[in-house]
Amino acid sequence: MNDPTPGEPSPEDGEPASFAENAKNLIKRRKGKILAVGSALGSVALAVVVASLAEGRVAEEAEDQEPLSAPETTDEPRRSPSGYEVDPHLRKLPEGQNASEEKKAKYKEETGDDLPPGRTWVDGWSFLGDSPEDEAPGEAAA
Repeated sequence: MNDPTPGEPSPEDGEPASFAENAKNLIKRRKGKILAVGSALGSVALAVVVASLAEGRVAEEAEDQEPLSAPETTDEPRRSPSGYEVDPHLRKLPEGQNASEEKKAKYKEETGDDLPPGRTWVDGWSFLGDSPEDEAPGEAAA
């Protein structure tokens, strides 16, 4: 490594090396590392460009599709989903948690058994939703 460092005279002419000479020498010495870093940065830049182009294409495809039902073209009010029921059931609790005494008593009352450790009792519930128009209010679907 006989290359001059910045500010030191160059061996050829006895004068300090110029910035350009120092830069050329640095590039010659570090050519392998510079190429590796440049290749890595180029690959990342290419990946970013490809990803952004793909996102733009997906956005364009979404814009080309017609909506299922345009709000301004329908005169019907929005309807909730159909009703459903959830039956009572056991739920596993996170480690270290226990069911409340109320839940233990309710499970014993409904099943006659003791609540297993690490479990809790979930009460059943229902969601009525919208009923069809031809059904009278309060009438259940058969």
